[in-house]
Amino acid sequence: MEEGEIKKRVAFYTLGCKVNQYETNAMIEQFINKGYEIANFDDMSDIYVINTCTVTNVSDKKSRQIIRRVKQINENSILVVTGCYAQVAQKELEKIKEIDIILGNSEKKDVVDIIENYCRSQDTRKFGKN
Repeated sequence: MEEGEIKKRVAFYTLGCKVNQYETNAMIEQFINKGYEIANFDDMSDIYVINTCTVTNVSDKKSRQIIRRVKQINENSILVVTGCYAQVAQKELEKIKEIDIILGNSEKKDVVDIIENYCRSQDTRKFGKN
């Protein structure tokens, strides 16, 4: 983050196993280390990261419900979907227009850099439009 830049807010939602919870905590640390503010999922945020699960059809459905809820909270937010469901159902998730970024499990470790690169590549800045 540049000096004087507005602190960006990021919120997380984790579905599934303890591994997902551990990986979400690791992603939270990455954002904190880059100067982001961590928000509650139901609060207004610039970025939402959903760490999905795909153990059952119920978990797939719940993932899709949470994904669609994000843009109701902040339609200008950046929505990142990662986790097992994102890994195995990428083509299906690409059809959901609310999603900005889909990351496979191996990309979680680079989540902050990927989001920052995405923001730089956009014609208009999404941040600050809340």
